Amino acid sequence: MAQDTVGVEADFTSLEAARAAKARLVRAGFARNSIDIDREGDTFIVHLPTQEANRQRAARILKGHAMIESAKSTGWAAADTLGSNRLLTLGLAAVVGFALYGLTNRR
Repeated sequence: MAQDTVGVEADFTSLEAARAAKARLVRAGFARNSIDIDREGDTFIVHLPTQEANRQRAARILKGHAMIESAKSTGWAAADTLGSNRLLTLGLAAVVGFALYGLTNRR
């Protein structure tokens, strides 16, 4: 690392989340080949050497969207579970149907 660069790191619990953080950094203009993903046990660490002037922006990009990425992965997991279980899907559709019927039949 050169003297005018600093390292920015963030920990992620899955490889997909670390790769998503790397993609966000690349979209923001950071060089793809300078971003490393290292594994330490069950944690994936995204490391980016950058200039001091870009340190806060890089840290904000890495840490600012972690909650959104977690919610997206949870949503996709729920959708996969729902799609793979037909009985659960039919039951939820029936409950929603009864609720809509009850709301529209009020006088």
